[in-house]
This record gives sequence, C-alpha cells and structure tokens, in this order.
Amino acid sequence: MNANQFPSLIMALIFFAMLPVTMIVPVLKEVIKDIHLSGNFSVALFTSISMLGSFLFSPIAGMISDRLGNRYKIIGIAALIDGGLFFSLTLITDLNLLMFVRFIEGATHIFVIGLLLASISDRENNPESSFYQKGRLMGIAGMFLSLGAAVGMPLGILGKSNPLLPFYVGSGILILVGISSLVYVRDSKHSSSKVVSFSQLIESIRSYPVLLIPFSFHFIDRFTVGFLVSSFNIHMREVLLFNPGKAGAFLGLVLFPMSVLSYPSAILSKKYGILPLVLIGSLVYGLFLSLLGYTNDSTSIFIFLVCAGLGAGIMYVPSMILASRLSPPGLDATVMSGFTGLGSLGFLLGPLASVGLENFWNQSDVAQPFAALSTSFGILEIFMVALTLPFLFQLQKLLRKSS
Repeated sequence: MNANQFPSLIMALIFFAMLPVTMIVPVLKEVIKDIHLSGNFSVALFTSISMLGSFLFSPIAGMISDRLGNRYKIIGIAALIDGGLFFSLTLITDLNLLMFVRFIEGATHIFVIGLLLASISDRENNPESSFYQKGRLMGIAGMFLSLGAAVGMPLGILGKSNPLLPFYVGSGILILVGISSLVYVRDSKHSSSKVVSFSQLIESIRSYPVLLIPFSFHFIDRFTVGFLVSSFNIHMREVLLFNPGKAGAFLGLVLFPMSVLSYPSAILSKKYGILPLVLIGSLVYGLFLSLLGYTNDSTSIFIFLVCAGLGAGIMYVPSMILASRLSPPGLDATVMSGFTGLGSLGFLLGPLASVGLENFWNQSDVAQPFAALSTSFGILEIFMVALTLPFLFQLQKLLRKSS
C-alpha cells in the first residue's frame, strides 16, 4: 500500500468493526433477561466481561503482531473468528458458557480493533509517509471508531422483531471485515515498537503527579458510560418502554457528538486552551447525566442526552491532549498506554458498579432511587472538575512549558 495514500479502506474497517459492539446493546434485555431468565447484574456482566477480555489481551495482540510482522492476516483471521463467536452467542443456552464465550469474543475483538489502530500508527510513524507525525490519521481513526459505536446503537432496531437479529448481522459484518482485510489490505512499514513498562508508568506518575488529573478524568468518563449502557439502558426498555431502536438511538445521542466534535474540539483547544474545554465539557456532561434520572418524559431525556453528548464531545479529545502534553519526555507511549488502559478499566467496572449502586438505592429509603443513581454517576464528573481547580495554575504553567 502506498505510504502517501489516505488509508480509506482501513478507516472503513475501523468503522464497520465497531458496529457490532454497540448494535447488540439495546437488545441485551431480551437476550440476557428474557431468554436466559437472568437479572440486571448479568446484563452488566455481559458487557464488562467482554471489556475484561479486551483489556487483558490488548498487549498480547500487539506483541504477536510485532513478532510476526503481519498485521492484516492477524486482523483478518481474528475478525473471522470474532464473527463466528458472535454467531455462537445466539446458540448457547447455558448462561455461564455464554459469559465465557463473550469473554473470548472480547479478547478476539481487540485483535481486530487494536491492530487496525496500530496500522494507522505505523503510517503516522513511517518517515516515508506524507502523514509522518502529523497526528491527523489518529484523529480521524478516533472519529471513525466513535462514529461506528454511535451508529451501531440505533441499529439495535433490527432486534425489534427478533432480538437475535443484531447478533446475526454483527456476525456477518465481522466476517466481511475479515475477508476484506485478508483480500484487499496490505501492510505498510511498521514503526519500531517500544515496550511499555508498568514500572515506567508508575515512575512517570511519581515524577509528574499532575498526570493523575487526565488519567482520572478518562477513567471517570468511561466509568460513567457503564451506567448508560447497563442501568439506563434497562431503564429505557423496562420503565420507559422504549423499543430497541429508540433506546439505541437515544444512547447514540451521547456517542455521536464525541465523534463529530473530535476534530473541532482539537482546533478549539488550540485557540482557547485545553483545560477550559476539559473542565467545561466535564461539567456539562456530569450535570446532564445527573438529570437523566429525574424525568420519564422522552423529550426531556432527549434534550439531556444531547447536552450530555455535547459535553462529552467537547472534553474527550482535549483530555487526551492534556495527558499527552503532560507526559514526561520520552515516555509518550507509556503515558498514552496508561491513559487508554485506565479508560478500558473504567468501562469494565462501570456497568457492574452501576447495577450494584442501583440495588443499593432501591433498598434505601430515598424517594427517587433512579434519580439518586444518575446523580451518583454525574456527580463524579462534577467532583473531578472541583478537584482540579486548585491545580489550575500549576497545570497552566506545565502546559506553557510543553508548548
């Protein structure tokens, strides 16, 4: 593949590989609660255990790819296996076996997504490429990643008549991704990979404790999404009686602005500064996330989700830039790996914590337990903003030094 050619096919594969991930979220009530006769905890576990597989196998995917030196054969084979595992989830009747296969599916999927993103990184770190160290390709890849997740949500409407249909369609999409990767895509020159050391990450935080600020923001951001895809998702289906398509479309209202605003927020951060966007976006996101539990009116929920999505879109990329700019010299890869890893950990824990807190508030004496639940998650974002304010001067000083 020409190093100077825009990798449109790879961007398309990133988009399509993400569709099945969120396409199934709106039908988890039927698949887990109704078909498998289980509860909200199992719905949350089904989401989290996939993330656990991705979290644990992400470094393994990178090591195998770097060792073998052939990303696209691995991506293609992994996507074909992932498609088969996705289909098998519709056939399993035992809940424990279902969770195990879901764990393996998550581990397999990270080979697809992780190595597609690595291939973009290869191109950006190839001195022969016109995209060398410009950051444009990674920004566009991030946009297609979140756009795929956003578009996948409303496609849950496929499950309106048959809740297993999104699994069938998702399986077919992954198989097509695998075939396309094997047939049409060729590797570009790999960048020299630097081994990420956990001890280096800890040392970076000790030397630059302000790194805990963007790390914490990203962890909390992903953690709160766990509330949306588990408890709030079930709330829309069972209390508000939304069909899968409507529930998916409403959830997409948060994810879609994150994609659309990725590039504009990066431009705005250069003009107005990184910190204002991180703080204002987090405050808006946390405020409207808190309000979600206080109404059952569809119009109000629509507005709250749009506003929460705008807040998330404003602060998502700037928080990533903040971590990069605060990184100690020579440890960019280590810091950014820690940043994304903590985000994955947040999304892993979020659904389980959401269901646990939901049970706690339901058993308490509060008048509106679901409002207390949404506030519990929204207040985390607002708390992070308040916690950051005393360090603003120090952060601004460090950012000026790095620019």
